[in-house]
Amino acid sequence: MTGPRSGAVPVLLVCLAGCGGGGDDDPEPRATATPGSRAERPEPSPAEQIRTVLDTRGAALEDGKAKAYAATGAGAQRRADRVHGRRARRLRLRKVSLMAQNIEVRGRRATARVTTLYSLAGVRGQFRVNRRVRFRRRGSWRVTSVQARRGAPPWEVGGFVTRRSRHFVVVAPAGLAIGDLTVALESGYATMRDMLPRRRLQRRYLVLVAADPSQAKTLTTGIRGIESLAAIADSTVIQTEPAWAVERVVGVRLVVVWSLYSSLPAEQRGITITHELTHAVLAGSTSGRTPSWLREGIALYVSGDRRPAPASVDLATLSRPAAIARLAGVSQADAYSASSAAAYAIAERFGRPKLLRLYEVFNKPSLRGRPGPRLTNRAVRRVLGIRLGDVLG
Repeated sequence: MTGPRSGAVPVLLVCLAGCGGGGDDDPEPRATATPGSRAERPEPSPAEQIRTVLDTRGAALEDGKAKAYAATGAGAQRRADRVHGRRARRLRLRKVSLMAQNIEVRGRRATARVTTLYSLAGVRGQFRVNRRVRFRRRGSWRVTSVQARRGAPPWEVGGFVTRRSRHFVVVAPAGLAIGDLTVALESGYATMRDMLPRRRLQRRYLVLVAADPSQAKTLTTGIRGIESLAAIADSTVIQTEPAWAVERVVGVRLVVVWSLYSSLPAEQRGITITHELTHAVLAGSTSGRTPSWLREGIALYVSGDRRPAPASVDLATLSRPAAIARLAGVSQADAYSASSAAAYAIAERFGRPKLLRLYEVFNKPSLRGRPGPRLTNRAVRRVLGIRLGDVLG
């Protein structure tokens, strides 16, 4: 929340031994089975054949060969693959890999859980899609359906094109005018360099623009309440115990929901982009134990979104990692306000470096404990020398 790539089609080289000739008296050559020849090798199992089909499918996507991609499908899936293959060619995919797990074969039909990994040219990291795939064998195995309600790759959702700026690759629906989005993105990137000077920003980030909330939901997985969000930082990381520190960022992207984002006032659009960029930049520093109020508070602080603390919110109740995500309406708005007030209070009283140090301390194994109020209080006492209850005064 990844795996090696097997991108190219395996090539089997067979060396055939030949007999030297003498003249007309030489006997007719006879077919012989030499050790390791095709005649002696057993036929690959159905699972091996299915994996070969997926390797071929992945290589065709990466190479932009729509016909070869469609040739791995059958029936309606083949017709869909023709369209998807042409769309994928526009996106300049890299490092495409289709890996099958839990292959179940029943006669001439099979199902498997297939993980698709892919990258885009110019952007570091890989992005993953998990689906249930069905196969049928008629002479050879072919894909008959790909099942997924959410998390589809862009080329299966619609016709997307790429636009590039200095620090971003923007993938947006063809024909959608994205206005000054790249200007807002570059402004947010500059803010990151000023406000988070110790963080090494990626050279480029991926931004995926969805036309509306429905399309955004199809493109993403595991993001609740996306119907009301103008932008989201979507990252895949590998974390390790005991501190649940990030060992590796597999892929990070911004998802912008255009119908909501474009309706915001210009100033709010800039704040929204900078807020989500902060989450993206800090993905590698965000422990699985980091309290919700601190995750959101630092993004609100960096984006300049200062809000007064509501009297009814206690930071202890927002100290579990998913606490704010579980709220809605007024309760969620109050939680964001408390988070903003806490981050500003820490930065103004102790300095911005201490705010960043508090964010990082949750990655340290020497800070023992499970996510929650007790661990957060321990971290605040270690870094700031005060109790959690004293952060807001």
